Amino acid sequence: ADGRLNTSFYLGEFTSLNIDYEAVASGGQTRETLNEAAEQNPGILESSLYQSTIPNDDNQLFSLTKIISETDDYIIYHRLDRLFLANESRFGNFSIGRQALTWGNGLLFNPADLINPFAPSDIIRDYKIGSDMILYQNGFDFISDLQLVIVPRTNKEDELDYDQSTYGLKTSASGEYGDLDIYVMKNYQDPVLGGGFSTYFGSGVLRSDLTWTYLEEDSETGSFFSGVINYDRSWTWAGKNWYGFIEFYYNGLGDSDPLDALRNEALKERLRRGEIFVTGNYYLDGLLQYEAHPLVNLLVTVIYNLEDNSFLIQPRLNWEVSQSFELLLGVNVSEGSTGSEFGELINPEDGTGFGNPSQAYLIATFYF
Repeated sequence: ADGRLNTSFYLGEFTSLNIDYEAVASGGQTRETLNEAAEQNPGILESSLYQSTIPNDDNQLFSLTKIISETDDYIIYHRLDRLFLANESRFGNFSIGRQALTWGNGLLFNPADLINPFAPSDIIRDYKIGSDMILYQNGFDFISDLQLVIVPRTNKEDELDYDQSTYGLKTSASGEYGDLDIYVMKNYQDPVLGGGFSTYFGSGVLRSDLTWTYLEEDSETGSFFSGVINYDRSWTWAGKNWYGFIEFYYNGLGDSDPLDALRNEALKERLRRGEIFVTGNYYLDGLLQYEAHPLVNLLVTVIYNLEDNSFLIQPRLNWEVSQSFELLLGVNVSEGSTGSEFGELINPEDGTGFGNPSQAYLIATFYF
């Protein structure tokens, strides 16, 4: 059960205060089983790939999350997911506080989005987790979008730490044939450079991003590239509306063997931080959406590991029952051979098997 109250207070014509409150209760045998598996395999499952997690304010500038009650099989917590002051003027838009920011041209995978990105398997993307940040945004004639961001973070001693923080610059230049993006960041200790584009191609849109990360404290790996390219379009067939996209993703920190990948400290750190979500190198993913009725849509998402031929498939039905009530019904099915990312992994130390379970869900959302 997840409840949200979203509020905005306007302090004059150009300034607003935004506050979003969230309360969550979650539990069941799945949580209990995952926690038990993590305790039995701490060297592998600590990556949080398989553990059930909640938004963590440990290294945020402000602690706005409070656990009300927690056991092995349930947790109840509440938090402020947005708390920021925004000012819009002819000098640009300036905001400070807990807020959300999205960079990059990825549709499921987004290597240029390093501040709380959505996981590629997330089916609900209504609200992105917020971070404490200072954000400035403006636009000019040739540079259509200029963004400067500072995400201050603290260390284990709750002290503001430059090496734990993120500083970034994004510029976008718009032209007749599309947009060109440039990213310059210092993410935690590591410099990150990137570029991307989006352009019309045929009846759809072609997008891409490429990032290069220098690993400051990893002499063995040195640096790595990540990239994504996708194409999406909508069309009409048999009197019905359709939408779809296909995407290729490259993870430069991955490995063809998932267990070997989970022993890579640089990858594990990014799995913990929620910047990377997979262990392999090469992925093909896509989505197909069919509008059976203006209020009923059928969707299916597939994420396919090109190295071990394992995959995750997510068919679902979205029904807008009324203006304020929505139902989402679907399943998540992981398939793959033993030793593959979406199949069953075997811990070589004790022979314990673990993997991604299949799931069925019904989610009811009410707006008021």
